Amino acid sequence: MKLVHFLMKLRNEQVTVELKNGTTVWGTLQTVSPQMNATLTDVKLSLPNKSGNCAAAGVFLSGGQHNAEQKTTALQYINIRGNTIRQIILPDALNLDSLLVDERHLQRMRHSGKLADDSGRKRRMDTNGGPAKRARRAL
Repeated sequence: MKLVHFLMKLRNEQVTVELKNGTTVWGTLQTVSPQMNATLTDVKLSLPNKSGNCAAAGVFLSGGQHNAEQKTTALQYINIRGNTIRQIILPDALNLDSLLVDERHLQRMRHSGKLADDSGRKRRMDTNGGPAKRARRAL
């Protein structure tokens, strides 16, 4: 499974995104595009200590609330371009086993007969792969 497809399953999870310029973004992941562009809501943006006032001024222009001592800004939402992301830190309580299951691979295996279908079908599969014929009732 590709990393992007895994991240697409993380909808409505609280994540921390670290950018290549040192900025840290914490918020709720809403969408991830195939190019790994991410949209987060209820965001807290922390600027690195080495950044100048120009980065903070950009946050002021975007309508965020800025705290001068901590260089932390609260935003309603943010779009992050995929090639600027260094890492995405996932929550500890996240069940990775259920997210790493590839649904398309399971469907292919079910279709080929290598995996039993758990949909609760009433008919059994015959040995040749087709559905078994019903037995007729005697009157």
